[in-house]
Order: sequence, then structure tokens, then C-alpha cells
Amino acid sequence: MNEKHKPSVDVVMIAYNKERYLDEAIAGVVKQKGDFSLRLIIMDDCSTDRTAAIARRWQKRYPEMIDYHRNERNLGLQGNYLAAFRLVTADYMAICDADDYWFSSRKLARQVEYMEGHPECALTFHRVVNYYEATGEKSLSNGGQQADCTVRELSRSNFITNLSVVYRRRLVDLRHLPDWISGDRSPDYAMHMLYAAHGSIHYFRRPMGVYRKAAGSSWSLTEQFERLNMSLIVRRNLMREFEGHDDVTCGLHDAASAILRSMGRCADTPERVAYVKRQAEEIGIEVETGGGVAPAAHRGLLSRIRAALSKAVPVPRP
Repeated sequence: MNEKHKPSVDVVMIAYNKERYLDEAIAGVVKQKGDFSLRLIIMDDCSTDRTAAIARRWQKRYPEMIDYHRNERNLGLQGNYLAAFRLVTADYMAICDADDYWFSSRKLARQVEYMEGHPECALTFHRVVNYYEATGEKSLSNGGQQADCTVRELSRSNFITNLSVVYRRRLVDLRHLPDWISGDRSPDYAMHMLYAAHGSIHYFRRPMGVYRKAAGSSWSLTEQFERLNMSLIVRRNLMREFEGHDDVTCGLHDAASAILRSMGRCADTPERVAYVKRQAEEIGIEVETGGGVAPAAHRGLLSRIRAALSKAVPVPRP
């Protein structure tokens, strides 16, 4: 009788000066239960705090599970991700950055069991608790999210939180990713899209992790412009990557157009105005610029009440 194949999961955890959060992040991974083999790859990008000491302490406790690496020099966010990706060999790859964490011990089991039973599925993700640490507010992601979707829906909006994703690893060659990804300062959306090109996407409504978020209202105009530009650049790159797939490039074009309109509203220097106009011309749209007004994040009375009440709700722990 042939022995049933036991799936394997590699969890990628990148870290840089995360001594404050690393214990929770690692605890959420090592407490996972299920019928699969598990390896945690921690990529330390030359941290100058106690990150290395904390990671090595956990590695000593779980030597068969934890694979700790420290870069010889600081590679930056995208370089650290790419270095970690090259080490992944398991059937499935999950992501959990060092300042996020999982609180459900069956998170990976639920996702792996589903993907084992649905070979057409390229990636799964789940709802998360958004935790605004500065204010104590919490919220749930993905309200109204449909259970199953494709790369076409994903092209219009990045609705996948990185800490929630599990990829079917073999669908994308992690050692030979497109060259432009090395310049992508936040490669999560690009990776979601590259995997979604090979199969369906499944969503679990159950929250199973905590995502720490910065309060958007504290960003300066410059920070908002740069964040929007990061989102624009990855969509321009993906439009080239998916050339010939009109249903996908149309969604990416619509998303890029919306981003450029927001950039136009917060373009507060002649250089930024010129940049936005040039980008808009290249994708064939018109954008109003100038004024240096950040895109407003209006919250109604009900939203403000919910935010206030959420402060009293404890944050789930690993």
C-alpha cells in the first residue's frame, strides 16, 4: 500500500530590528497543529537590536523546525524577501512578518487541507484583525469578501493581507522571479498576482492572525505620495507582465488610474506634478494635479463609534 504523501509548509518570516514583536510572531508559528511538516525560515536583515538573540533562543528550543539566517549586509525589505524565497522548498509557502502574528493554531491546517483537496487552487488567504497599535483601535479585514475569486478580481484591488496567505509553491519559480521584483519595495501584491495567474484563490472568513497597521492620518504628504507611487509602480510592472491578458491588464489599468488620481491630489511640488502628469499620459488618462491635499479618509459616526468601542476589545494572542 502506498503511504499517503504528507504535505510540507515553509513559513517565511523576515525581520529587521523587531525585538519588540518577534516572540509573538514565532510563537504563533511553532504552535501550529496539523498533519504536515513545518519549517520556519527567519531572515534577519542585520538587525542591531536583540532580534538575533531572540531568534536563536527559539531555534535552540525548536532546532528541527526553525531555520535562522542572518544576512551579511542589510539587503532592504525586498532583498530580504527574495533571499528568503530562494530557501523555500516545501509544497506550500506561508508568510508571517516579524511584527505580525497568527493566533489560530489551526490556521495552516485549514489552508493546507483545503488546498490538498482542491488542486486547482493556487493560493488561500483569510480574514485578519487589523490592529492600530498607536490608538488601540481594531477592525476586521475583508468585509463582504467572496469565498472564491481569480486573478481578474485581484487585478483590481489587493485584498490579500500578506500574513494570511498560503501559496502552492511549485507554481512559481522562486529562484527566477521577474527582474523588476527586485526593485519592488513591497513585493507582496506582485507575488499574489504571479501565483493567482496559475489557479483560483480561496478565502476563509475566520480571522486567524493580527496585522499591525500604522495610522494613515499620521502620514505626511511626502509619505502618502511615496506609498501611492510604490503601488503605482508595481501595477505598471504587472501590466507589462500580464501583457496579452486583457481582462487582467484592464483591472490593473483601472487600479493604476485611481492611484494616479490620488497622487494628483497630494502632488505638492512642481516635480511631483510633472511626474504624475507624465505617468498619466503614459497610461492614457487625464489627472487633475496640484493643491497638495492628501486624500481624505472620512469616517462616519457609526465608524467612529465602532473604532472607539474596539479599543476595549482585547487583541487575540498566539
